[in-house]
Amino acid sequence: MTNFNIKKVLCIMLAVMLTVTMAVTAFADDPYTSYNYNAWKEAVPSQNGYQVTDTITGAEIGLDQLSDPDSEFFISEDEPATLSDAKDFFLSENEEWYIVDTGNNRIIKTDLEFNLLACFKTFTGSSITTETTLEDGTVETTVANTLKSPYGIYVDEDDIMYIADRDNQRVIKCNQDCEIITEYTRPDSELYDSVSFYCTKVLVDAAKNVYVICPAVNKGAIMYSASGTFLGFFGANKVEVTAQVVINKMWRKIATESQSATLTKATPVEYANFDIDDQGFIYTVTEAANTTTDAVKKLNPAGSNIISRTENGAEIVFGDQTSVTYSGTTYSTRLTDISIGDNGIVNILDYTSGRIFQYDREFNLLFIFGCDQEDQNGGFDNPNAIESYGDKIYVLDGRNNDITVFSETLFGSYVHEAAEMYNEGLYEDSLELWQDILKRDGNYNMAYVAIGKALLNQDEYEEAMKYLKAGYDDEDYDKAFEYYRKDLMRNNFTAAIIVIAVLIIAYLVVKALQKRGKIPDHLWRRLFRLIGKGIKTLANKIVGVFTKNKKGGAVNGL
Repeated sequence: MTNFNIKKVLCIMLAVMLTVTMAVTAFADDPYTSYNYNAWKEAVPSQNGYQVTDTITGAEIGLDQLSDPDSEFFISEDEPATLSDAKDFFLSENEEWYIVDTGNNRIIKTDLEFNLLACFKTFTGSSITTETTLEDGTVETTVANTLKSPYGIYVDEDDIMYIADRDNQRVIKCNQDCEIITEYTRPDSELYDSVSFYCTKVLVDAAKNVYVICPAVNKGAIMYSASGTFLGFFGANKVEVTAQVVINKMWRKIATESQSATLTKATPVEYANFDIDDQGFIYTVTEAANTTTDAVKKLNPAGSNIISRTENGAEIVFGDQTSVTYSGTTYSTRLTDISIGDNGIVNILDYTSGRIFQYDREFNLLFIFGCDQEDQNGGFDNPNAIESYGDKIYVLDGRNNDITVFSETLFGSYVHEAAEMYNEGLYEDSLELWQDILKRDGNYNMAYVAIGKALLNQDEYEEAMKYLKAGYDDEDYDKAFEYYRKDLMRNNFTAAIIVIAVLIIAYLVVKALQKRGKIPDHLWRRLFRLIGKGIKTLANKIVGVFTKNKKGGAVNGL
């Protein structure tokens, strides 16, 4: 082989190696396809705000120490070294993780970096007993001193744990020594009409009131005082208005009592999960597929939803817009958990698609990221819970038995900084950031609105109208249009009057000269046409200022 051919082959091989390396690097950086919504509510490709940086399993946590007789964490030689169907986790104010290892009936405690600190499995002080009849006919009474399919956990600022012990039908309040302080059980009240108390989630407010979710209860969260007294229900969902609900309501007005009894009763959907922010507002999510009414709520202390409509009066849609087909897969939103992060950022986990929908504190959509396992390698198979801390998002998968860590990208940091300034009304200060965001992602709709508002504050009305039009912000577009019209009229009023006066004088002079025969007919007709055309053009410009098109959409030249 000649030297020329050898060099040619080496060049080709080098090119192939570089291509493969770039592809692998691209996959490592972005193991899923991110999208967002444009002004027409269509899913479009988008820059990733987060990327996967780590995956935590039982091995990384060090769960094998639980079965190691030489370890300080030793429980028994048969203690599992992996998570099993983990349903929930919680990051305490002391920056310690509490993982509800449901299948293994235990709570795993780690530090912020997921190094094992403790395992809570056996408790003392329970007042709940069960009776079992043995083969010889004797009755054995046992105390519920172990967990039985725990589903949820909350840890307060004093490191007191509240565990939703589902199959024991109780919530236990206990300290770090596993001493039970209080047990919250089925309320002995006529208001509580369910025969069971299979609790799945729990949280506590600043007054130490305890809120519990039971899938069999659709009246809202079950509320207890710190001492365990049943206080009632908190923030029930509204009934989903469907065609069948409307028909049944109309039919009941004319049906007999026996006919009405056969009709299906319309009932609200129960909560799937909730979280509480630093100000005491409780955020709830409803998991039922295709549910839009009260899918996400922000409840004040009175239990009322304070999420308002958008600035344009439209309903805020959480998750995907009803259903979305992207990359060949159709998704229908089924919200399963919610986490409130820094600056009130709202992170919502979609069980169906494995996606995380992130909103700012004003519920403007920031990012959509993550995926299910069928869509892409490394996706979620059974996403059960979500938490956030600083610039990281954590998702617990109950079937993969691991925790996926998402870290904020550079683009994500730009958006978060700009969004916070935007929500504080610092439109002009955030202008440069939003312009940089738009250069990186021309589909980012919020950037158009933010830039438009900044330009509006800078009295750049005509330029602001272009961005606000692209962002479908009709309310601010109207403001910019009104100011633009006033400015245009004020700045051009004198010139317009002069032009009109000149045209009128010219018309009168030409008319007088024509009557005297000093201007031939063909010349004065031509002059009249020119003068008339000038007046018409000026009139059209004036009318155009008052009838400027406001329909939103893509703007050329942006």
